[in-house]
Amino acid sequence: MILDLMRREKKKFLGILLLPLMFGLVAYLIPGMPGGAWGTGLGESVLATVGGAEISSTDFIGAYQRFLRSGQFPYDRQFLKTLQIDRQILNQLVSKEVMITEAKRLGIDATASELQQKILALPYFQDNGSFAFNRYKTILEQNGMNVQQFEDGVREEIIQEKLRNLITDSVTVTDRELEEEFRDRNEKIKISYVSFEPSKFTTAVVLQEAEIKPHYDQNKESYRVPEQRRARYLFADTAALRADIQIPESEVKSYYQQNLASYQLPEKVRASHILLKTEGKSPQQVEEIKAKATALLLQARKGADFADLAKKNSEDPGSAASGGDLGAFGRGAMVPEFEQAAFTLGVGAISDLVKTQYGYHIIKVVDKQPAHTQSLEEVENLIRPTLLQRKAEQKAQDLADKSFSLFKNKKSLEQIASELKLIIQETPLFQQGGSIPPIGNSPEFASKVFALKEKEVGSPIRIPNGFALPQLMEVKPPYVPGLEEVRAKVEETLKASKAADLARSKAQEFAEKAKAAGGLEKVAKNYSVEVKTSEEFTRNGTLQDLGSSSPFDVFAFSSNVGAISPPIQVGQRHVVAQVKERKAVDPEEFAKAKESLRQSLLAPKKENSFQAYLNSVRETMSKAGSIKIDEAQFATLSQRM
Repeated sequence: MILDLMRREKKKFLGILLLPLMFGLVAYLIPGMPGGAWGTGLGESVLATVGGAEISSTDFIGAYQRFLRSGQFPYDRQFLKTLQIDRQILNQLVSKEVMITEAKRLGIDATASELQQKILALPYFQDNGSFAFNRYKTILEQNGMNVQQFEDGVREEIIQEKLRNLITDSVTVTDRELEEEFRDRNEKIKISYVSFEPSKFTTAVVLQEAEIKPHYDQNKESYRVPEQRRARYLFADTAALRADIQIPESEVKSYYQQNLASYQLPEKVRASHILLKTEGKSPQQVEEIKAKATALLLQARKGADFADLAKKNSEDPGSAASGGDLGAFGRGAMVPEFEQAAFTLGVGAISDLVKTQYGYHIIKVVDKQPAHTQSLEEVENLIRPTLLQRKAEQKAQDLADKSFSLFKNKKSLEQIASELKLIIQETPLFQQGGSIPPIGNSPEFASKVFALKEKEVGSPIRIPNGFALPQLMEVKPPYVPGLEEVRAKVEETLKASKAADLARSKAQEFAEKAKAAGGLEKVAKNYSVEVKTSEEFTRNGTLQDLGSSSPFDVFAFSSNVGAISPPIQVGQRHVVAQVKERKAVDPEEFAKAKESLRQSLLAPKKENSFQAYLNSVRETMSKAGSIKIDEAQFATLSQRM
């Protein structure tokens, strides 16, 4: 249908973009997808059913591959397994089918007219501003997609969009919610505080021999040593293998061409600026700041040293010391007003005053880099090591696989090492989850060894710097060590516990006396503690020396100026704080920001509302048995990812 429309109305067709659906076709266009036997030999089977729809193993594998192509996370299997990316992808596939099923139940569909409008609005497949039919057809064919499949994808996108709109159109952000959010974001507090750290009380702790054994007896399970294992392994070292590998120039060129998009550098500007802040200032103060900024602008344009002006006057703590230098940045890195000025100016030019949410800026453009594609000569030194590492890893894996095959043919590790010129290394006893000398951190190696029987050889496993064929040599069962074996640790733990109790007690005593005296400073000298004062902070802000403000937020933002807190635990420390200043929000600033804030809150509120609705529908379908997942097949697929 749409194909015929394109043939008849090429001039009207302004371009088509393959839809960036949840796992859209555009992902297929990214070159350089790692190869491998994803799903090889598994055949197509039903992994999950949602109502009458089926999700096949091929659907899942394809979605996983496209996720890897998206480059959202590094290609590290263990890291992806830790995040349970495979389960998340399956859940997304199921959720998509839940949405389609629910839309059908509600009578939501996509009309031919809506389908046509959607495709006509997609800005892709253009050649000099006109739709290129041959290009469109070629890209579909290259990605194994016919017109019907493409239209089905577009239709599903429309249906999902209509369902989302139906559920969320009534969602609004109330004025009360806006006031609370604006206050939470902008109300500021300044506190003074003192810290009581257990480490400072350790020397005051004197242990009695009579305390040590009872403490050990009561806590002996905490000193239990878990099971330990020792292994040896045949090691295929990628670093050693790299020395004998040569990379032909043709392979470098081929890799460059396949990954050309990776070497496209966006337009960048290098600029310096002088910032005079206006945040939290009154209208009169803002006018005074503007006048000062104008005077500085005149000096800069008359030839004054810009870097010197920035060092003396700029209020940007990140760049003032370096003469206002912001380094090179691309579009999207700065607030819109700043970006517009910087990318419009020529090299060496100085802007007019630029007003942003932070204040007044004077911008000087130092250099410009136009958008361009790096040449092969520029990136060859990056490509060659990448290809070298890939080949070395492949060779190491091949050697490890061959080693395992030879072992299954009754050859010993020593014979295999001699035949393939590999080395045998040994580990000391190690626990699961810790570092493994000399390998380092390798959860996959540890898991493999802890699954073996004594003297059993496991299949090849990737470890840092290569591949290993492990053999379990010794198992030491878990045990509770005697007091003498762990005496030093027991004493250290007991001392730390007593020091923490002392710190807590002193902090409580200090807080009570400070409240009675009316301030921290009045009793600080008697406790040999330093009173520090924070910068202004908002909720969920950051406090120098203390880190996140979260532990203090409830007290600070609900108390009057002068109020003194009970001890607040921050890590190991116990902190007593006093509210020094409170800066309420400016009603005029709220009025200015109200509508933009409403818009920024509306989208996430709608998304949360829709997700809650979708979760409810999914739970209902699950209870009714309309959603079924073949967990055994999913586990098999996940192991191969």
